Amino acid sequence: MKIQSVTLVAACLALAAPAAADGISHLPMVSEIAPNAVAISPHVPNMGEHWAEPANLPLGPIYCVIDGRVVCVEYMFLVSDLTSGVDWTGITTGMQTPPVTWIDMEYKPNGAGPFQEPLYQLHLYFAESDVLAAH
Repeated sequence: MKIQSVTLVAACLALAAPAAADGISHLPMVSEIAPNAVAISPHVPNMGEHWAEPANLPLGPIYCVIDGRVVCVEYMFLVSDLTSGVDWTGITTGMQTPPVTWIDMEYKPNGAGPFQEPLYQLHLYFAESDVLAAH
């Protein structure tokens, strides 16, 4: 009986290994963490589609989604809010975050999407750059 149990466990692990090797299968599904989110952009290389609940824009969270999985969370900070002294405290991600692999902050002088004023985009990534480059 013990040998059968060990064999069964080994077989299950072997089946699970290819899925984990994709680098994103461990990440949460956007449908689970933000069921009311809608797609707000088509696929962006290295990030995937962008999803958000419209009431949360422009700040976010905005979810970067590949194959239904959240690979990063994005926030947009309008320069006009920064210069007027707006504080952002208690910003939530809307989810329990996986380990963050890196953070980018980019200045967009022409805005992004429907927000055509200068802004900063902050991205918290949960997948390695080589994994994202494959999408």
